[in-house]
Amino acid sequence: MRIALQYAPGPRVTELGALSLAAEEAGLDGLGLASPYGFYSGAGRLIESTTRIRVATSVLPLFHGTPFMHASSAMMLQEMSGGRFILGVGSQTKGQVRTQAGFDPQKPALRARDMVRAIRALLSGERDYDGEYYRVTGAGSLAAGGVGVAPPPIYFSGVNPLNLRITGEVGDGMLAHPIFSRRYYDDVVWPAVEEGMRRAGRARADFEMCAMPMVWVVDETTSREEGLRRGKRNLANYYSTRAYGGYMEFHGWARERDDIRAVWERARESGKPIDGHEMEEILSDEIVEEICLVGTPDEVRDLARERYAGVAETLFMYSVHDGYNRAGDEAQKNEQNLYRVIEAFRGFQG
Repeated sequence: MRIALQYAPGPRVTELGALSLAAEEAGLDGLGLASPYGFYSGAGRLIESTTRIRVATSVLPLFHGTPFMHASSAMMLQEMSGGRFILGVGSQTKGQVRTQAGFDPQKPALRARDMVRAIRALLSGERDYDGEYYRVTGAGSLAAGGVGVAPPPIYFSGVNPLNLRITGEVGDGMLAHPIFSRRYYDDVVWPAVEEGMRRAGRARADFEMCAMPMVWVVDETTSREEGLRRGKRNLANYYSTRAYGGYMEFHGWARERDDIRAVWERARESGKPIDGHEMEEILSDEIVEEICLVGTPDEVRDLARERYAGVAETLFMYSVHDGYNRAGDEAQKNEQNLYRVIEAFRGFQG
């Protein structure tokens, strides 16, 4: 089991280089960078700051670009890095695409599958692709620097069963969502991914599952209570997403889902910010403990081994985030926690 860091959301851009160097020096395996960090440009910064560690876009929204744009950008970063780049992509929810990319995608999961196939074809040197949703003709060479590296692997991301199946069909791996529990991996994620693999005639040995645990490491500067409180706020923010209703039903958290949506709707109608304290009170400590890793370095290491044994090859550690913190010190809190994560997993043997 390998350990990586996930930057989403969290540290200041000016601190990414130092954090990445610290992770590499401690023997960590990878770095994941969310799209708000400049899409491909942010990944380039991490590549230039390091020499060994893998760098992934985690997760880059597909519909914000074209197949050729994604393929050419990914190949450039693969050559810059000497072969240690991972193109991590996802379709996002319809609402995110509508507000960020400016259109309402029809059948986004199927459209995303076709986009990934188009990107892979272009990365493999094909000049033309004629798919269900995308058609590319006469594409030029993607060999930007001629250094002879293989195309980067493509990792897909999703939450609901259709996207999970598509992950198994077209992905070299998966960048899993931070909200996934062990139950969800066992009963929903892996069965759907394996069904996709069967449909595509693909082998499990050629696929890497990357879990994304939400983590808060406790030391003399923090407390378990702080980690639980932050976990409730972070999870409540995710659980306000309508697209995750099936996930909430699976866990028996329909009441919590409805209460969170009610807070969200009241804030939208009033034009006032969401009350983080109100969101926090909806979720129990037990829900946080089922999803998040909260504890001392020893406890977090033990939880990681226990929870993800047989589930994932790599853990992208996601610092528990309080999006309702109005004090202005949230980035620093995440940076400090990520440094604690680095030290907790220095030389980790999974």
